[in-house]
Amino acid sequence: MSKNAWLSGYRPDGQPGEWPLKTEEFLIGREEPADLVIPLPRVSRRHARLAYQESGYYLVDLDSRNGTFVNGQQVGRDPRRLQNGDELVFGGVATFYFHDPAETAAGPRLGRLNGVWIDELNRDVWVDGRLVAPPLSPAQFTLLLLLVQQAGKVVSRAEVVATVWPGVSPEGVSQEAVDGLIKRLRARLKAVQPEREYIEVRRDYGLRLNQPGEV
Repeated sequence: MSKNAWLSGYRPDGQPGEWPLKTEEFLIGREEPADLVIPLPRVSRRHARLAYQESGYYLVDLDSRNGTFVNGQQVGRDPRRLQNGDELVFGGVATFYFHDPAETAAGPRLGRLNGVWIDELNRDVWVDGRLVAPPLSPAQFTLLLLLVQQAGKVVSRAEVVATVWPGVSPEGVSQEAVDGLIKRLRARLKAVQPEREYIEVRRDYGLRLNQPGEV
């Protein structure tokens, strides 16, 4: 069994959380003894179950009232094999993400296990092998893509404005708007990897992304 698989999402208090998959069976439901308790009326008491088999993790719906979905497709009693980064929705109201770097460590979706990597096609962002979930906002994604493409180089604030707000006069984008966007993006990356600050802000110059081995 993969020792590094987990679910990520939001707790009932609105704070982001992670739930390690430490057992071969992991129950999702509205109340205990579920391993992941989602106290919402549309979630059934015993809603769905994750089970580990030799080939990976599988999700099944336990005849819930409002359904279980993976990447928008409904899951029934037939086990659905999960892939790293899959979106799981329970009852149409609770969204979580499945993570198992072992699934893609040698595959094309995960370009690097250390540092920041972007899958432009799917608009996924990975930090040290962990998917950033929920996804970044369009402005955050655009800024990070610019920094990844210019990794190791200082990107000026003028370049940030021109890339994130194309067609808008630079005078129409306040310093507070730029600073706020940078702050939120840094916070999102920091939430995934709290031990490293990938985005370096240089006062009066701009900012740059420092990838491992490229600093």
